Amino acid sequence: MYELLHSFIRRLFPECQVDATLIEPLLESKRVLKGDFLFREGDICHFVGLTMQGCLRSFFLKDGKELTLFFHPEHCTVGDYESFRRKTPAYFSCQAIEDSEVLTLNLQAIEILETLPDGQKLLRLVVEDLAFQLRDRLLSLYRDSPEQRYLNFRNSEPKLLQRIPQQYLASHLGIEPESFSRLKRRVQERGST
Repeated sequence: MYELLHSFIRRLFPECQVDATLIEPLLESKRVLKGDFLFREGDICHFVGLTMQGCLRSFFLKDGKELTLFFHPEHCTVGDYESFRRKTPAYFSCQAIEDSEVLTLNLQAIEILETLPDGQKLLRLVVEDLAFQLRDRLLSLYRDSPEQRYLNFRNSEPKLLQRIPQQYLASHLGIEPESFSRLKRRVQERGST
């Protein structure tokens, strides 16, 4: 079960000296069934986690509409880090779009991890990874057209495309589901000529 955690650490910090077996007892496994919430907007998020199995989505409500920020398939971090560290209400919700399993660390576990050799650096790299994802998402929303965002997503996450319901993907791209259907058809027609 922890191999995914070990590979996640190696990807972020190949020379990490933290003995992952010391981290394992600090972890809690949370099972989240499809449609259930890992945490909700307005609640305090008491952990940060790593998706081990399944897929979740982070979203918030604006004018009664759900706007999808991120998808969290296997090997992705999940949580509202600001809510976690500052004990403030989360700005978004996290819901399973498939039956999922998430390994979580609470604040006490983070404090223990910080005392281990390379522990602080590992945590900093995890936070940097989250910051880079947010930066890339923000830049794409301002710089790219919905079609370009779709093509980027399709090229970078082809397997994930089959797992995500269309309305969530449309929301992630910043368009209505009907527009997304037209966009997909247009891209497919251009690809087949």
